[in-house]
Amino acid sequence: MKINRRKFITGAIATFGSLGLPSYSYSSNPDVIVIGAGAAGLAATSHLIENGYSVTCIEANNRIGGRVHTDNDTFGVPYDIGAHWVQNGRYNPFKKYGLKVKDKGFHVYPEQETEWLVMDGNKKINGTEAEDNLWAQYDAAEHAIGRASKKDISPTEVIPGIYPEWYDTVHLNIGPYSMAKDYSHFSCIDWYNYAPESQDWICKEGYGALVAYRWRNIPVSLNTEAQKINLNNSKSIKVETNKGTIEAKKCIVTVSTGILAADKIKFDPLLPSIKYDSFNGITMGVYNHVAIQFEKNIFGTKKDDVYMYYKMDSQYASSPRGMGSYLNASGSNLSYFDTGGEFARELEKEGSKAQIDFTMNELRSLFGSDVDKYFVKAASTAWDSNPFTLGSYASAEPGAYHLRKTITEPVEERLFFAGEATAEEYASVSGAHRSGIRAAKEVIESI
Repeated sequence: MKINRRKFITGAIATFGSLGLPSYSYSSNPDVIVIGAGAAGLAATSHLIENGYSVTCIEANNRIGGRVHTDNDTFGVPYDIGAHWVQNGRYNPFKKYGLKVKDKGFHVYPEQETEWLVMDGNKKINGTEAEDNLWAQYDAAEHAIGRASKKDISPTEVIPGIYPEWYDTVHLNIGPYSMAKDYSHFSCIDWYNYAPESQDWICKEGYGALVAYRWRNIPVSLNTEAQKINLNNSKSIKVETNKGTIEAKKCIVTVSTGILAADKIKFDPLLPSIKYDSFNGITMGVYNHVAIQFEKNIFGTKKDDVYMYYKMDSQYASSPRGMGSYLNASGSNLSYFDTGGEFARELEKEGSKAQIDFTMNELRSLFGSDVDKYFVKAASTAWDSNPFTLGSYASAEPGAYHLRKTITEPVEERLFFAGEATAEEYASVSGAHRSGIRAAKEVIESI
């Protein structure tokens, strides 16, 4: 038994279509406009093209992939700046695709679950009574959320501190390291309503690299920002962009709720008020990586891809000041130290140096001078201020669970919504993918 990131999964299986796609060029008057070229937008575009529809997919960024992207330049090894875990391998179509393209140089493998590291200060406490107390506090927290699973309230209202010395550590792992939010900012019913978990997988070359390779032939207009969606003509829909106006029969919006809540895309006329409520109720959390490369494995673990948990003492802070730790990813000597929730938001505002300094100080308290002796390079992410997302991933605020249905509902059978925030397995690439397929099918049924 170990604490792990919550596996955001669903039982539905969405398979990929054929590897090849018909040749297709940008059109200013397609059947469908897809806004956003993350996993949802790419899946929707592919499904529509394969079913004979003309599609224009636009993306404000200069690349595809959205919140799943692999950087090979910073460290000289694959570094996933967004999504890293190929979650719920039993049903994840990207895991199946990764196995399919092994001959193209991709290596996907199941996450190892036989070794983890638990620290109390600079002491390893695996196998001790202190470690048992950690798991007991974790179980108590999960059971409390489960008992409140029919209530749209925050975990803060129900979780006991049976082992107070581990309360902050468990809070970090159930809240910020999993939900990108503190206990007070997500709903018990939203957290609980998932199908049973299955094992995560990992792509050695990077999850982002695998997704980009899968969709390499999808036609996308990059650096094209949607600014306004006009629904005044009952027979068509117009999307005004920085490169001109596109008119189509239907439109699929796949951008984050952070972008929608910030009114970065205008709607004319305004959408129903309940739709805006959903953008502001299924809110973006903050989850940032600090990735650090060491000359060698300094953590004393025998295996790669090991999670570390350590005793924190934030004195029951509303947002624990700590980090989730994932050591020696795929044997690359690159490790991920992740902050989340309001603490991550505050730390991000202080800048990359502050994020790295916090992480290094935490590691020094655990491992001493080896942290500096074998340090090579570090980098951090800043998802809360990322102009293309304004946050990491979404979940329901306490009292907002009912808006999960609202956020997926189309407007006038012309405007459709997809993206991880609309998915049953939100906060996952596979969930975003499934939502794109779902929206594409809804469009086809409505034409």
